[in-house]
Amino acid sequence: MPLPIQSFCGSSSEATALPKFCQNSKAIVVVDAAIKNYSAWLTHSLEDLEVHRLNDQEEGIAQIQMLLHHHQRLDCLHLICEGAPGQMVLGTTQLSEANLWVYADELRQWRDYLVHDAEILIYGCDLAANRVGQAFVSWLELLTGVCVRVLGVTTVGTRGV
Repeated sequence: MPLPIQSFCGSSSEATALPKFCQNSKAIVVVDAAIKNYSAWLTHSLEDLEVHRLNDQEEGIAQIQMLLHHHQRLDCLHLICEGAPGQMVLGTTQLSEANLWVYADELRQWRDYLVHDAEILIYGCDLAANRVGQAFVSWLELLTGVCVRVLGVTTVGTRGV
């Protein structure tokens, strides 16, 4: 188990509501292909944002990398995906603390497309529910160089992660 890393968020990396910072910002929403009826539970704060669905036959980190390249200088990146403590699924990528370093170079490049005080908001079941999940979020913050918050919402997908 890695040592805890100080959060880029300044406090807890688990959020319960959309931060005010992200409400009026340059942002996009990325939805994993396995998420069903995501539009039914998008909050009012997200419904006006540009939404992109990941292809379930392609590597998710690469797809997000391409989206970030086309939407540079984002303040906020919303990721809606299936998750379990310490893991999340994006396209064909099952990202976990065990394989996070495989994607380290790509994740470090995200900071080139995000403003320095950007936030990544992840809507994924139980992602940060335990110490493994909290460590995963800390490592994701370290690699991307921005605050990563996990919102405790239930996502309904087809994979059952």
